[in-house]
Amino acid sequence: MKRGGKIEIYDAHVHLGPSGPWVPYVKPGVDASTVVQAMDDAEVSKAIVLPNPVPGDRYPELNDIIAQAVEEYPEKLIGFGRVDPRRGDEAVEEIYRCKEKGLVGIKLHPFVETYRPDHQDFARLFDVIYEEDLMILTHTGGGFASAGYMRKVLEEREEMKVILGHLNEGCISVVKKYDNVYVDTSGSRVYMLEHACESIPEGIVFGSDYPYLNYQVQKTVVDAADISDSLKDMIFSSNLKKLLKG
Repeated sequence: MKRGGKIEIYDAHVHLGPSGPWVPYVKPGVDASTVVQAMDDAEVSKAIVLPNPVPGDRYPELNDIIAQAVEEYPEKLIGFGRVDPRRGDEAVEEIYRCKEKGLVGIKLHPFVETYRPDHQDFARLFDVIYEEDLMILTHTGGGFASAGYMRKVLEEREEMKVILGHLNEGCISVVKKYDNVYVDTSGSRVYMLEHACESIPEGIVFGSDYPYLNYQVQKTVVDAADISDSLKDMIFSSNLKKLLKG
């Protein structure tokens, strides 16, 4: 879909709120007005926003910030909560609370929170997310964050709606197998996007990973790919719209 002659952009991966310390030159803590201004500058119509990582049991506080941001900017923001699965029943109860506050998904990060998604101790957490019809956006990459571990989670929850963060080779086979599993482009390379478009064109969504990554650079990865305008339209907005409506 085009608006004013330009491809509309939906962003599947934006961080919002306070953050724990990372490296000295990265300060990812941003408030809602800063996020919305960055979206406007990048000509992004709508974005999924989710909490930054923080030490300790602060995710309920950050989830409240996400819910407030969505209430303030309902036409721009879609809210995901975040939990640390290692907190067991507390994490499960927080998932229920996120649903009550109107959040539509849960952000998971196996690398930061140091857990393997397919461990049996986390089965109930994934069951609750599935039963409550919440989406997942999960970091993927190496180690515990391998997309292959999410494949095992999905074997018993085939209709679970999942966005795999950060397009990489390991994500492609998982997206290919499950209709409700997508992968976002954040942090990817042009050649990897072109490769993915050959087999999973309907399973790729644009993600910026703002403010960790630069909006214009992440948009350029899609713009520079040797793919059709119709495919770029699917990646920038149509595929994510389909997931959100489903």
